[in-house]
Amino acid sequence: HSFERPEPEALSPVSITNGRKHHRRNLSNLTAGSGRSGSMDSVSLGNSSLDYNPHFTEAPSPIDTSTLEDISLHDEDESEDADSKKKKNSTTSKMSLLARKLFKRTEPVVLTTNLIFENRPSNLPAKNPEEEQAQRKAYEEMVAAAKRKEVAELKKKQRAAEERKKYEESVAACTNVWLKEILPEWHLVNHTKRVHNLWWRGLPPKVRGSVWKLAVGNELQLTKSLYYIMVDRAQDTLKCCKDTSRIQDETMQNVRDIRLDVLRTFPNLCIFQESGPYHEQLLDVLGAYASYRPDVGYVQGMSFLTAVLLLNMDPADAFILLSNLLHQPCQRAFFRMDADMMFVYFDVFNLFFEEALPPLFNFFTHIQLTPDLYLIGWVFTLFSKSLPLDVVSRIWDVYFRDGDSFLFAAALGILRMYMPQLLHMEFEVILQFLRKLPEDMNADVLFEHIKAVGLTPRKFQHTMVELVDMNNVERRKKNASLSAAT
Repeated sequence: HSFERPEPEALSPVSITNGRKHHRRNLSNLTAGSGRSGSMDSVSLGNSSLDYNPHFTEAPSPIDTSTLEDISLHDEDESEDADSKKKKNSTTSKMSLLARKLFKRTEPVVLTTNLIFENRPSNLPAKNPEEEQAQRKAYEEMVAAAKRKEVAELKKKQRAAEERKKYEESVAACTNVWLKEILPEWHLVNHTKRVHNLWWRGLPPKVRGSVWKLAVGNELQLTKSLYYIMVDRAQDTLKCCKDTSRIQDETMQNVRDIRLDVLRTFPNLCIFQESGPYHEQLLDVLGAYASYRPDVGYVQGMSFLTAVLLLNMDPADAFILLSNLLHQPCQRAFFRMDADMMFVYFDVFNLFFEEALPPLFNFFTHIQLTPDLYLIGWVFTLFSKSLPLDVVSRIWDVYFRDGDSFLFAAALGILRMYMPQLLHMEFEVILQFLRKLPEDMNADVLFEHIKAVGLTPRKFQHTMVELVDMNNVERRKKNASLSAAT
């Protein structure tokens, strides 16, 4: 126990030392009077040493601080006068009174869990046998429950470790198949049923980048030399626009948008932001594409596409694949903001939506939730901003195999997977939910729903051609009527 030191003008504080015989005698008397016996350990109280039983904890009564103000011990020689001795005896008696107050309780206080096995203090009534039995039973049940929980957690960890081991062994085996049997003979086996089945189950991370490059191809015939030229051009542009607040030119505007979006790309990973290992690479690829295609420039969403590519290949290959990817029909329509083609894709999606999920389609129609409100974000980023990264990689695997049709099949699969929840949500809640889907989404479960939708590349392409032809006929009729009117 510690006591606050009085003000300088007050009496000096209590000082208990083992070097003074009369003080040691008083403490010995106090200890002997406490009624303890047997082997004791030592506990310090200020500068003193008192014995106590380690199995019990004393609970002192509240201390009357007024008593402390009257206590003062002074060092005196053996030749003290009568008045000094009288004052000293009075101080000693006060010290004894204080010690009695400190150690007034002689009954031990034990830990809570030990109350079940110990008798009550002598100043309290004895336990009722039924109460004691009930407490003991409750304690035993509590211990048993804790043991069951511990065993269950241990088994859960063991199962997780076994599943992880099986998964790693499966990935290793699959990687060997791709490296030794499929990639060396790519042009001969990439369309076989066996390869398509392996593809559907997900590409091993070690070969994902290589398979993506082969699947997308290089229709634009771009080279790594062109990439480095575009990077130099983009860096020259960066040097010319240090003050981004005065940007007027479209190229300069692209630079500012790139800088802002890079900071917001996968912020939880902390690898694309400033000082992150992929920050400069992401800036270089996006700047190179904006320099390569000034007619398109930079559009929000490109940073997420490029980031996923950089996680699987080097910057030059990422630039080549990004350029060819944005040259695909669907991506070209959306990134160039071709409104007519965008609405054709929305109409195609609505047709398959109504066919595959009538209850949800009718509900969305009732609350006027149109596809453009959630599909645009999904298509621009290929789901990379809305889904967990591992699920995104699985979707990209099959998207590069099947083309644009799989984007809409995946969208329908997501809606089918969460249809029970969506049917009970309000308009704003649905939009918020679809923009950022649950992090615990299971890729295998999602792919089962995608498969159940039944949207094949051939079916999608056939519907697209029909709608495009219909739109062309309607456009020609509209132009003809306008010409006749003029």
